[in-house]
Amino acid sequence: MAGGSVFVKEIVRVPGLEETAEFGYSQCVRAGPLVFIAGQCGLNERHEVVSSDFLEQARTALDRVHAAVRAAGGTLGDIVAMTVFLTDTSLGRIFTALRREYFGGDFPASALIGVHSLMPTGAMIEIQAIAVLGASGQPNPTGGPNDCGRRGFRP
Repeated sequence: MAGGSVFVKEIVRVPGLEETAEFGYSQCVRAGPLVFIAGQCGLNERHEVVSSDFLEQARTALDRVHAAVRAAGGTLGDIVAMTVFLTDTSLGRIFTALRREYFGGDFPASALIGVHSLMPTGAMIEIQAIAVLGASGQPNPTGGPNDCGRRGFRP
């Protein structure tokens, strides 16, 4: 693209999250300052549901989203959009209260969608997220300033 810029797609490895190539997707993808986080359920490192308790699943799913955005060089405050899938929409208020613990009042744009079921069996919540590095104005978790996507940036 003449005179424009190109962001290079980078697969981000997320410490503590299972490898997903065998399932045909990446946990986290970065393109410049944009970070796309795959749907995260309340799973352990063996890709098994952590508990039949909704709150424990939801907390684990949010922790996994947090781990992914950190691995890409961002913070929870950099998350600008979130799509939440629930197998029981009556649990939406419980999730909203939990999300407040993670985000304070700085919420991303969000949708809550009721679904019949999720994979793996027993999962009650799945969270997808999009972040823009540097959007929060907070330093990245490594202590330096966010590079706002300069890695992979080509003039």
